[in-house]
Amino acid sequence: MNRVTLPIVLGILGLMSLTACSGSRGLNRQILQESFHDHPEVVTDRDVAATMALQAHLPTPYRLAIYFKQRDFPSRPALQRANWVGADADRVLRALAPVQEEGIVQHNFLLANSTVQGTMLRDIRLAAARYNADALLIIDGASAVERYNNGHAAWYATGIGAYFAHGTESHALFMVEGTLWDVRTGVLYGTQTAEGDTTLIGPAPSLDDRTAVAEAKDVALERFGKELAEMLRLLREKQKATR
Repeated sequence: MNRVTLPIVLGILGLMSLTACSGSRGLNRQILQESFHDHPEVVTDRDVAATMALQAHLPTPYRLAIYFKQRDFPSRPALQRANWVGADADRVLRALAPVQEEGIVQHNFLLANSTVQGTMLRDIRLAAARYNADALLIIDGASAVERYNNGHAAWYATGIGAYFAHGTESHALFMVEGTLWDVRTGVLYGTQTAEGDTTLIGPAPSLDDRTAVAEAKDVALERFGKELAEMLRLLREKQKATR
């Protein structure tokens, strides 16, 4: 082995031993869950007592307004806000089609951001009330990404290997939470959560974390839609039993 290739080989061997230890540390699910309640509204004892005294009942069928939250996490740089797109809303609406056919929901519609003047629950309820909604579904989402190298990253030291070696992994976790509220009284009927995760592997320059997040969001919304429809069915049965 000549003097030129020896340092390269030693460098590759050293990098391989380094990257072999640089595996996933895991994403913090608790931080994602807590992010949905970063900005709670101020609640007094009188508010609690008034809410406890309410006996809210949805009509059958009822009009459902759906609102997708848009927000940032300035104090949590490790988190990313959900980048909601039209396809996400279409997915939720398709998931609710069966409960509409079953006569649980009369009509569901999206609340545009332009119709909501504020960020608090009362602001969203007011916008829903303007459209004569009986119930309000608020959907929130957040994601986190962990990017790390695997053993194949040793080939990055060759220069050209950075474009061909699948030495980087992007692990994305997406969480979605839906809260169902009575528009007239502000009573919380239920909360439904779901999550999805995915790991993409490829060369570092071409591996896009946004693609991993988008795939994780698709998985989460698929699960969320099914579980949300089931929650609405259970709510109907519960209300039948109390009437």
